[in-house]
Amino acid sequence: MTAQDNKTGKIEQFKSVTSIVLRTIAGKKELDVSFSAAEPPIGRVTSAVRPRLPMPDHDMTANSVQLVRGCADAHALHIAHHNLKVHLKNCPLDLQAQEAFNALEQARCEALGIEGMSGVGANLSAVLDEKCKRAGYDKAATREDIALPDALHVLARMALTGEKPPTAAKKITELWKPWINKLLNDVTLADLRNVMDDQKSYAATAREIIAALGMDAADSSASLDGKDGEENNSEKPESSEDESNYPQNAPDESQGRQELDENTEEGGEAEQQVGLEDSLDEIGADAEGDMAASPQNRRPGFIPGPGGSYMIYTTEYDEEVPAEELAEPEELTRLRSMLDKQLSNHQAIIAKLANRLQRKVMAKQRRSWQFDLDEGILDPARLARVVANPNVPLTFKQEKDMPFRDTVVTLLIDNSGSMRGRPIAIAAMTTDIIVRTLERCGVKAEILGFTTRQWKGGKSRELWTANGRPEKPGRLNDIRHIIYKAADAPMRRTRRNLGLMLKEGLLKENIDGEALVWAYNRLAARPEARKILMVISDGAPVDDSTLSVNPSNILELDLRNVIQWIEEDSDIEITAIGIGHDVTRYYKKAITIADADELAKALISQLDDLFEDRR
Repeated sequence: MTAQDNKTGKIEQFKSVTSIVLRTIAGKKELDVSFSAAEPPIGRVTSAVRPRLPMPDHDMTANSVQLVRGCADAHALHIAHHNLKVHLKNCPLDLQAQEAFNALEQARCEALGIEGMSGVGANLSAVLDEKCKRAGYDKAATREDIALPDALHVLARMALTGEKPPTAAKKITELWKPWINKLLNDVTLADLRNVMDDQKSYAATAREIIAALGMDAADSSASLDGKDGEENNSEKPESSEDESNYPQNAPDESQGRQELDENTEEGGEAEQQVGLEDSLDEIGADAEGDMAASPQNRRPGFIPGPGGSYMIYTTEYDEEVPAEELAEPEELTRLRSMLDKQLSNHQAIIAKLANRLQRKVMAKQRRSWQFDLDEGILDPARLARVVANPNVPLTFKQEKDMPFRDTVVTLLIDNSGSMRGRPIAIAAMTTDIIVRTLERCGVKAEILGFTTRQWKGGKSRELWTANGRPEKPGRLNDIRHIIYKAADAPMRRTRRNLGLMLKEGLLKENIDGEALVWAYNRLAARPEARKILMVISDGAPVDDSTLSVNPSNILELDLRNVIQWIEEDSDIEITAIGIGHDVTRYYKKAITIADADELAKALISQLDDLFEDRR
């Protein structure tokens, strides 16, 4: 065995042991754990369905091993001690207050683990130290250099456990602790320790602290409950890759789905998904009338969803932008090189699958001719008769039109934060190779992405706040629709654009319904006879700014409305692939895969089926 093989074996053994420990602490034997080199070792909580951990250094240094273990402990403790339903019922409406609330809850989960396991405490302290170093908090000069939620996370954990702050977090205590203690009178961070075993009581005390710090701590239960107890449809977004702009510890969509299924109380609460399936029926006959409205007729500023309930507060800050305008050419080249390097081991298998698709497509494109025509291309096979007998008229032939070749495919890729790392990299590479394959077969293809410009609602929310926060404003964020490759642009000129998906901070929220309308409108304007729309996503639509001040299912209902219209009332064929998320409840033609590694095979399989089903 070579030294390289020995190192690889040690890493795999370490990953296996770490996964077992995570499942044990979390209390979930079937938990699926993944490791990603793109995941930072800062202990951010991602999915309760499939926790994503950073990879240790290739040399397995003691520091990198402890950081991975600390991230695993953070995930496990959050899964074991956090009830998302209780969290959502007590979470403040104000987004700044939500960040603080999430930070205090993360401190509670970690403190419960530290209390009984000293090794866990050492691991979590190492992760916290690394997080503070990466954020530059060890060099902070003023309070403004440190985010308040991060300060609350550190100070609350110190108060709950009695431990000393890590070296890189000392500036946090020096700069923030005096200011916070000055504002806290009737309630203090130390009071959290008395209630940390009871999440509901802890949440109430946390809101008191948040209110004392001058933030709006009104809880969101009124918004989340809805008319018929549909609060269970509300899902929280995955924590940000850009820690300075979004809650560090916000649970993601898949975590919401898992915990709402599993962390329920008795009394019929196990039926938490019923609201989504029945919501269209509850809307009534008016909603059915709106379903018939064509998506391409949606007017700027007003998008009628089921029952006319889907509104847009403003479209002033929305953008549709080519990928090359979001980064300098040199950066795009660097990101593309990074993408190629990350997926060098996958290129061969993806290319092999793509060649299989090409053979199948080419087989369907065998030329067929019509003969004995009065005009067209001179038929050389019949020239001998003309030479032998000049009285025989010339005959012509013409290639038959092949409906299959008159096709355009749009690939619409979810660019939300939960796709960060391996999923978005594999989506980009797979899309690249398959689009080039389709081009060789004479099939035009377009690559689109959708996200938002900002976390927290951006300028749209600022405008709404300045206007007095009117009730139920509708979609309240600045959407960003990205054109990676137009249908008429050759892939050789646009391939580096796909590297943009790896750009730090690009991936944010996902508002799927409007993205589908946008992709539909672009396809509908195309001259091709056959139009195919393929959606690649890893979660339900989530925009925290919109969901915090509207009915909790507003985005999901609009997505269903748009899909139903396209499937039933348009000539565009739509299909979807869900990565770790069941999209079959939305789309009639859809498959769900467990991991992004299966994307290439799934995408080619879907295209195979679509071309096979040609009517």
